[in-house]
Amino acid sequence: MKQLKNQSSYQEICKDVNRFVAEKLKGYNTNGVEAKTIHDPIWGSTDYSEWEMQLIDSPLIQRLRNISQVGLAVLTYPAARHSRFEHTLGVAAATKRLVDRINVNCSKFKISSDVKNKLVLSAIMHDAGHCFYSHLSETIYGNLRDFCELRQDIKKIYDIKPKAHEILSLIIVNSDAFKQFFLESVNYPNKANLDYLCEDVGKIIIGVNIEDSGNIESYQTAIINGSFDVDKLDYIKRDSYTAGLALDFDIERLFTKIKVKTLSVDGQIENRLVIQANGVTAIEELTFCKIMLFSYIYYHQKVLITEELIKDYVQALLKLDMINSYSDFLSLDEASLLSLAKEQGNRKPFPKYGNISLTQLANSIKNRTLPKRCLEISQSIVQNIVVDEPGKKEELERMLNAVRSNKDYDVNMLDMDINKMISYYTRSNARYIAGFMSKFESDTFDEVLEIRKKIYDVLVNIYEKHNLDVDFDVFDIYFVFPSVVSYGTPGEKNVLGRDGKLMSINDFVKLEQWASSFNAYKWRGYVYVTKKVNREYALEACRTVIFEDKLELGQLKSFLKL
Repeated sequence: MKQLKNQSSYQEICKDVNRFVAEKLKGYNTNGVEAKTIHDPIWGSTDYSEWEMQLIDSPLIQRLRNISQVGLAVLTYPAARHSRFEHTLGVAAATKRLVDRINVNCSKFKISSDVKNKLVLSAIMHDAGHCFYSHLSETIYGNLRDFCELRQDIKKIYDIKPKAHEILSLIIVNSDAFKQFFLESVNYPNKANLDYLCEDVGKIIIGVNIEDSGNIESYQTAIINGSFDVDKLDYIKRDSYTAGLALDFDIERLFTKIKVKTLSVDGQIENRLVIQANGVTAIEELTFCKIMLFSYIYYHQKVLITEELIKDYVQALLKLDMINSYSDFLSLDEASLLSLAKEQGNRKPFPKYGNISLTQLANSIKNRTLPKRCLEISQSIVQNIVVDEPGKKEELERMLNAVRSNKDYDVNMLDMDINKMISYYTRSNARYIAGFMSKFESDTFDEVLEIRKKIYDVLVNIYEKHNLDVDFDVFDIYFVFPSVVSYGTPGEKNVLGRDGKLMSINDFVKLEQWASSFNAYKWRGYVYVTKKVNREYALEACRTVIFEDKLELGQLKSFLKL
């Protein structure tokens, strides 16, 4: 990790994070902290050692009690009130059980107690970098300029794209303040090479394979951050359980089928985490549950609009300099974040776009007074697509008729080829929706504001035509087009066949096709407006701005309560 730590992008953020860690651990005394047995509805009773409890009881981990595991989904699923703290305990419990099970499953390979401790440490610290509303906040600080530079440096060095909170977790574990606390106050069994231990833990958290004595110990990273890691096993089970959804997969069967396989890769020994081929059914169940969680919880339309309100709120705090560091993101929990609204005064964070009231936004979130849908975008509403190049389809049809009149040509073959060309120019509904999704995926907050401003301008013209007063602004209009769903790397060879050869999960379960099917048929994009805005007029404005009048659309009002 020396190369990464030498990057200026890492050093600047590390200084800020180190201040946060030092302040958070100040005054915390581990004297009297004892081993405990903690009971959990997902994993049952789990024993945690003294050193594990010294970390778990620290303010650094206890702060996770005030960070929602599923962000704002609690407004739609009231029982889903679990936090990142419960999830952290669950991941640690799953790590202990999986390591013990691997040692039973493997006749020749054994995971040592030192490696087990390192993996449990990684599990406890893997979410230490999470901020308020979990993944929502990382879509904001993760796109700040210096953080983007750090992500680019990580991509260049390790060829991976870790999540923003994983990067903060890596920085926390490798901060001087954390290492000093760990050395002086945590009774970890072996702290002889503390720097290397913290570097390994950081690598495991962001998904970098560990090397030891010239061997690639990829199984260590895969247990915490891999295709069927303990993080997924816990959050998929826990999120569905607390939301009251009847989703389940066979954890015990999965554990009995996981092994570590030693193989040679380009002349180098690698110990790889694999699953036996007759255990792939459990992976199929796991993947299905993940798909359903996206559909039911993470991409629920009420959850999405509440997240948009929070994004406006936090972006306004940044603009007003009420949040100005990563330590601010780490220090604020969800209750203290909303309490900042009273400090706005008469200041306008975005004067070009209207008056945004932080108090009003905070109250809307607390009281669940949310904007309503004026448009739901899906494949089902697309009836016909206007050809991009006028006259092209007619031209191709004339070509086809000309060929048909000439007996020297293979008419059937040319008929098929030209119809393929026609299909290319007209495009299918599914292809259009896929392209439509990607069109808005990388928009920054400023770019989103500009699109909202365009919708606003068209709306103003519509209101003027109807001689109506305009008493709304840009912040009464929202749109959200969620990212497409991905299901990891199904091409990775981590399935062990009966003949001892490795295959990919995709050879058994077509995960990529599952993802494509979900993105084509289950994906939904939305435009919302507050009660100040006439939704039928807003729908008309969206047709002009978002679709650019290139589509014939149907069923647009079927979901509106007009």
